[in-house]
Amino acid sequence: MTEIGKDVRRHLKLVPAKVVVVEDWYYTYACQNWEKENTQTPVVTTAREPNFIPGSFVAPEAVAHLMVQKFVIGSPLYRQEQELKRQGIPLSRQTMSNWLLWTAEHLLTPVYDRLHQELPTREVLHADETTLQVLYEPGKTAQSKSYMWLYRISGDTDRPIVLYEYQPGRGACHPKTFLAGFKGYLHTDGYAGYHSLPDEITVVGCWVCQEKI
Repeated sequence: MTEIGKDVRRHLKLVPAKVVVVEDWYYTYACQNWEKENTQTPVVTTAREPNFIPGSFVAPEAVAHLMVQKFVIGSPLYRQEQELKRQGIPLSRQTMSNWLLWTAEHLLTPVYDRLHQELPTREVLHADETTLQVLYEPGKTAQSKSYMWLYRISGDTDRPIVLYEYQPGRGACHPKTFLAGFKGYLHTDGYAGYHSLPDEITVVGCWVCQEKI
């Protein structure tokens, strides 16, 4: 038979995430002739790769997955805990939380700090703040307002910087401290707190065109 044509059909197939356990084997060797050769170290052990998190078995790929699920997709840790349990993996949300906190403190904080150093060197910045509620915050009820502040450079760059900073209040002292050293134009809304910033910062408002009906 000679092929005279081909019909191709396509099907969408979703392959669920797969959880695997990777084993690293480290061998120990002993020299059988160490007495004859006067060897000082008759036993040699394979050098071990350090754990991603000291004292933990978690791999960086697992932490990256948990972070994407929580902060990008918006799936809280208790839901991820339930999903992993359905796959036969008894991983508590407390353990996952500890992994995320360690990674943020030791690996992401230095990146954040470096970007924070770069931010005030730009000529034009944007700032805004929004409310959120924090559970179990010392000295505050769960219904109290806290604030997430946002700072970013202008959009006319191929290397954008967008930084968030949590603060328990809305005082002007927070942007004053965060933007220390900045000398330029700060694009904000009409919140009066921005107008008490140092004279080196020129606050410019946003123009919103609203059609009148």
